[in-house]
Amino acid sequence: MPWGGGRPRKGGGPPPRPGRTNLSGVLPAALLTLALLGTQGCAGGSGSGGSEGNGSGGARPPAKSATPSYSADTVAPGGYNATDRGWAQLMAPMNERTLLLLDLVADRAADPGLSDLARRTEVTHRDELTRLRAVLKATGAAGTNPHEGHDMKGMVTDAELRTVAKNRGTAFDTLAKTYLREHLEQSILLSRGEQDSGAAPAATGLAKDVGERRAGQLKELDRLGG
Repeated sequence: MPWGGGRPRKGGGPPPRPGRTNLSGVLPAALLTLALLGTQGCAGGSGSGGSEGNGSGGARPPAKSATPSYSADTVAPGGYNATDRGWAQLMAPMNERTLLLLDLVADRAADPGLSDLARRTEVTHRDELTRLRAVLKATGAAGTNPHEGHDMKGMVTDAELRTVAKNRGTAFDTLAKTYLREHLEQSILLSRGEQDSGAAPAATGLAKDVGERRAGQLKELDRLGG
């Protein structure tokens, strides 16, 4: 399945926050190992009729977890290891989904400062995607997205995009800031894990750039009251 926006989710409104998979408390190496297992560590996908919050707002049951053995063995020429591949498999769809939000914010934000931040963040996210896809190709993971349709922290969902789009003015900006902050913070966590456990300079160097960019973007978001 190609990278990029998953199938629309059933039902309206944002997914219940209690049911969203929160990876922030997981050690970086274990977190990135979960990425290699595809659906493990993520809430159910939207296209499989899996566990999604119902129309009454009930939370999905948490996804079953596993305790996989972490391996840093090289998985491709060029010195790439499992962490490099797992990190890119998470970051690429996270960036792609966030670009949809940033495009909406750039056009619709009531605060000109937020609109400007969205436009500049779009540029860096697209640059990162080019480099992430190069990592995926080098590790043999290009063209596959094990996280398509999954509801996980830092991944902007179709339901969230619909909810933001329904709002105007201050309410629009507040929701957009909430989802953007979640993405930026989770990206920093994931990229820290890649720097700690990755192997290939092309991947760890990109992770360093991502972490530094996200930190700067968070500071700007703070100044905007987000």
